[in-house]
Amino acid sequence: MSSAPQAPNPYAVLTGWLSGAYVRPDGQEVRGRVWDEDTKYRYGLYLAGWEAPAGWRQDWLRYIGDLVWHFEPQHIQDWATRLTAFDGTPLASTSRARAVSAVLSFYKHCEDDLGAARWNLPPRRALAGPSAPAARQTLTRFQTDALRTAADRYRGPHPERARLAAYMTLAGLRPGQSIAAVMQYIQRDNAAGPAWRLPVRNNSTSAVGPLTPLPRPLVWALDDYLPVRTHKAPHSTPTQGPLLVSRTGRGLDHVTFTRLLRDVAASHPDLKEIAPTLHPDLVAHSPSPFADETSRDRP
Repeated sequence: MSSAPQAPNPYAVLTGWLSGAYVRPDGQEVRGRVWDEDTKYRYGLYLAGWEAPAGWRQDWLRYIGDLVWHFEPQHIQDWATRLTAFDGTPLASTSRARAVSAVLSFYKHCEDDLGAARWNLPPRRALAGPSAPAARQTLTRFQTDALRTAADRYRGPHPERARLAAYMTLAGLRPGQSIAAVMQYIQRDNAAGPAWRLPVRNNSTSAVGPLTPLPRPLVWALDDYLPVRTHKAPHSTPTQGPLLVSRTGRGLDHVTFTRLLRDVAASHPDLKEIAPTLHPDLVAHSPSPFADETSRDRP
């Protein structure tokens, strides 16, 4: 591939590659991978413009032209930034990355199976640019309201604990914060109203934030839970140890906490479909049904 007259036809190489049958430089006939139809379409589209709508002229081989065997990585970067969808809008970062993957895979085939010189291309992320972060999923306000209702009506094991755990998550606490909360953090008889110090997110359990007022719904749930909290020494006492405990007095772990929240959600007909995969983080990042309830004490 050192001179243009000796260079193979890139379209012929591509056709053989995507068909799963090609001939190596030594004359050996090779049966390659079996491509699924979606990949064959995408690679054919981005590499050669196959099955593209009329007027679409963005395939790699058309763009690179005579430099198909003598290009630089910057050519791929420039090509990727120009790509648009069929309607002319800029191509999404994930689709742009797939297009670059098609080019990299094609030249990897040429290197490994056709004996071409090494191009030493950078990784896809360097050629396609960074992918935009995925939008964070959240529950709707209707769903968080339904989860609150489910927690109020839950009649499974330890319903007061389940209600408090669900309320803490609905108030925006991450599961790690809820699990790490201990009795010592709570000031129920504070003159300014019930308050607590919460574990700092993504930190150790020894790192806590400032004294923060409890939202009114959490006060209700806490008052219902504390009299039936199953504390047992040496793991917990009436005034020490984890706030949310199991029947043995030990603090809940992440698996149990998640299962508890899913059991609560499954008790509501409008949440049954999502209950098996519901995660506390998703709930914590969703609109809180307590947002407008700022009063600290039960009326």
